[in-house]
Amino acid sequence: MALINLDYSGNYNKFDTEDMYGEIISLPAQIEEVYFNQSPSKISQYYKNIRKIFISGMGGSAIAGDIAKCIFEDIIPITVVKDYYLPNYVDDSSLGIVCSYSGNTAETIDCFETFKKEGAQIAMVTSGGILKHFSTEEEYLIKMIPDGFQPRTAIGYLFFSIVKILEELELIPDQSINVKLTQVNIRSKLELISKDISSETNLAKNISMKLFKRIPVIYSSNPKLYPLAYRFKCQFNENAKNHAFSHTFSEMNHNEIEGWESKYNFNLMPIFIRDFKEEKRYLNRLKALQNIFKREKIEFIEIYTDGKTMMGKMFSTILLCDMISYYLAILNKVNPSTINFIDELKKSIL
Repeated sequence: MALINLDYSGNYNKFDTEDMYGEIISLPAQIEEVYFNQSPSKISQYYKNIRKIFISGMGGSAIAGDIAKCIFEDIIPITVVKDYYLPNYVDDSSLGIVCSYSGNTAETIDCFETFKKEGAQIAMVTSGGILKHFSTEEEYLIKMIPDGFQPRTAIGYLFFSIVKILEELELIPDQSINVKLTQVNIRSKLELISKDISSETNLAKNISMKLFKRIPVIYSSNPKLYPLAYRFKCQFNENAKNHAFSHTFSEMNHNEIEGWESKYNFNLMPIFIRDFKEEKRYLNRLKALQNIFKREKIEFIEIYTDGKTMMGKMFSTILLCDMISYYLAILNKVNPSTINFIDELKKSIL
């Protein structure tokens, strides 16, 4: 089957009927709106003696917590909970951030109830739903974000709302310069990979074409970058309706590496998410594995993070990976917005 033309606008009009593209490229505007244009909450002054943070969320809402953990865990302990149940060491020195785009996520609401029961100090990030109702009645610190987005494309709203909460509670230093640099990184990246840039020079389009009819296996070169690999995997699943899998160095060297000895890997495509300034121990392991792949004639793709700060690297790479999954959706001739199986499952368990 021949690839459809990613430089023909009619193909986007045909399959992207709900403008997933517009939601993806709104990332810089999301950051501007939620970080720079929101006033601090007066309720912040009542939060005291916080020693640890728990971020509860599922799916696209939880990825924001994963990124926050990677960037800020050296400053304060952060645990991300993707389940109905919280650890039993939640107490009144805990900040529980319940992060649900819809405000109605069952697992997150259960965690909210447990936070209340254990006396934790609670903050919220949501666009409405039950969580907004609880906040209105009980006056929690809340960051309201716009509705109408797919949760996975609201990553800017979700993550930078968490950043604002942590700043207002004086749990992390002011991030305004870091955030401005991140916006510059994102805008620069977008100029190179938007859909009006030809496939001849468009990195995102080129990678998506290499992945057509393949199953991506995404490896982060170190654990700090693993949220990028995991989100990339999820974007392939939801946007492109494509199986994908993720793992990280150096753990994959102790188990998953053996799977590449199989003679039935012809439809798998390894993707390495790398940093230009990789720590030597991780770099040695990565190069050793890539040398094996070259010897065995296993094709692979490399994606390098781009930016001067961890935040900038994270979000410019998120934009690139989101666009790759979007272009693969078009190549797969599917609507990148619909999530039919997820919707069906939600209805069947009500």
